[in-house]
Amino acid sequence: MESGNKAKIIYQKKKRRIIGELFNEAEIKNTSAWLTLHKSSKEKLITYESEGLVVSISGSGSLPADHNQCQQAAVLTEYVIKQGGIIMNGGRSSGIMESTSKIAKDKAAGIIFPELKKDASSFGEKIMVNSPQPRIELLATCSPIIVVFRGGLGTLMVLMRSIVHIRNRTYHPEQLQQMVFISNYWIGLLTTMMNLGTLPREFLTELKFFDQADNIIEKIPLFKK
Repeated sequence: MESGNKAKIIYQKKKRRIIGELFNEAEIKNTSAWLTLHKSSKEKLITYESEGLVVSISGSGSLPADHNQCQQAAVLTEYVIKQGGIIMNGGRSSGIMESTSKIAKDKAAGIIFPELKKDASSFGEKIMVNSPQPRIELLATCSPIIVVFRGGLGTLMVLMRSIVHIRNRTYHPEQLQQMVFISNYWIGLLTTMMNLGTLPREFLTELKFFDQADNIIEKIPLFKK
């Protein structure tokens, strides 16, 4: 686990406005983090604010609970919660989302949209936005630590958005630092995209790839108040 000045930079207070509509506001607190989502003063904008150890976890909703990716997501979640952190995920009652919500319980913020309401997890707080787009934006760009496990099309959209967002800091140095962890599952696709010339190699320089939860845990900065 990394610590020191890195933690102070990564876990500082963040505020980000995204386009979308929020149907219910939320505030979640733990000993090493807090997170709020509320309507902006401007129409059709959502305001995300957080400080401390907040980890966004995205991944497949179709994998069984005993799948290695679900188990690794659960290990990571257990660690984050023990450290006093908060988990943000896609809010469904299946796959990696359920595996993380089940452990995080009321320290989980599940981002859903109306069509997913019937499939929402019974664990954690459900935060409903108007469509998939603000859901992707919240999961891919807002929290200080972003983790992308194996997944389908929705997870792929989070993956691509997180890659572009962290790269944007090259052009906007005032953008707060983040850590983005990508499952080795995606290496084949990303390599193909680079070979086809659709994904510049330099876009991947800040990403951290992982095989197991321990690869992430050892790199997460230790939060100290």
